[in-house]
Amino acid sequence: MRSAITSLAILLCLSVFACSKPESKLVGTWINEKTSSSMEFNSDKTGVIHQRTQADIPADLAFKWTVLGDKQFRVEVTVPGDPAPATAEGSLERSDTLVLQNDTFRKMK
Repeated sequence: MRSAITSLAILLCLSVFACSKPESKLVGTWINEKTSSSMEFNSDKTGVIHQRTQADIPADLAFKWTVLGDKQFRVEVTVPGDPAPATAEGSLERSDTLVLQNDTFRKMK
């Protein structure tokens, strides 16, 4: 019984510490309230931007993301036809708000 409680306590601590990693804070779907576009950050450090406002850009754009610091991150967006990915840096302002360039996104719950 004692070893089961110890094991449970260790698992609980590990899950709390794992969730506090900067990467885990970004994973999920984020909505731009001005444009209704969204960004999906996947746990494998890939993602997709779903946008409907710019007709000359594909509606769905793949990206890779990297954590630069505790609340800072970079995305590299793959635009078909461009030789190099476009990069942008952002920050996690609160647990439910991120800013990328000049756009603010809210995390979907």
